[in-house]
Amino acid sequence: MTHLKTHYNIMLFVLLGIFIWLCVLMVKICLSYFPWSDTQGFLVLKQDVVHFLPWQWAFKIHVACSSLILLAGFTQFWPAFRQRFPLWHRRLGWLYIIAVLGFAAPSGLVMAVYAAGGLATQVCFVILGILWIGSTVLALKYAIQKRWYKHRNWMIRSFALSLSALSLRSWKLLLYQLTPYIDGLSPKLIYQLEAWLGWVINLLIAQLIIYWISHKK
Repeated sequence: MTHLKTHYNIMLFVLLGIFIWLCVLMVKICLSYFPWSDTQGFLVLKQDVVHFLPWQWAFKIHVACSSLILLAGFTQFWPAFRQRFPLWHRRLGWLYIIAVLGFAAPSGLVMAVYAAGGLATQVCFVILGILWIGSTVLALKYAIQKRWYKHRNWMIRSFALSLSALSLRSWKLLLYQLTPYIDGLSPKLIYQLEAWLGWVINLLIAQLIIYWISHKK
């Protein structure tokens, strides 16, 4: 049992390290868009809509909220933080809820309508936005009702969808590494695949975590 606990703790530290590294990369990406430049990074590929004000403001809001949501969301699943700082756990939980429902998810839906990669990608991001809003609303509902197990499960799903901001980019790196070995893996197809894999796999992993937590006793 001691060996299993040691291996479990090592795995948690490795996952935490990967998460922090990806968050640092995400912050760097977000900061690179400020001050505003319509030829910076991803925006080079969005010249057809980059001057369209609803899309431009949606993008700015989405980018500004991304890192905040990841960091606030992470604190909700840190047992030591939750136990030692229950007040801050609640405050950061409210910050997460407001940032997702008030800013990030609605702006993401606006961006989804104009997503590159055609209808397959647009539908993908619209579904992601709807599921993100739905899971976060349910997490809030069960917290208000003090039904903590259901609140926890829906927060896991919501945060898994929030993490698509990181996993999407990870899938992109992996898929581009596979291009020499897989015929027909064009940039457009890669973007479509990373869009779907970025949240579908996360949601499946979330369901496995929920199942494991519910049955570990």
